[in-house]
Amino acid sequence: MSGMLSGMRKKTSLTLDEDSIPLARSRAEAEGLDVGRWLDRAIRNEAARGDVDVIAEWEATLPPDDQAVLAALDAADRHDLDAG
Repeated sequence: MSGMLSGMRKKTSLTLDEDSIPLARSRAEAEGLDVGRWLDRAIRNEAARGDVDVIAEWEATLPPDDQAVLAALDAADRHDLDAG
């Protein structure tokens, strides 16, 4: 996992549904990314939905200011849970 977070890339081939290819191209273009980078991010985002370790690794790579914002949001969420 650390290789992905450090920016290392490996060329590969994928077999995608024919409807997915134009969708990926369109979304990548709209975000100013090449399709490979967009797909890489989409894969990591999907993997992180249920894997707290992936999320924690990503959060650890953020700048200190962003980590402070996440900590504040987490504290606010816990406060809301305690109030309810």
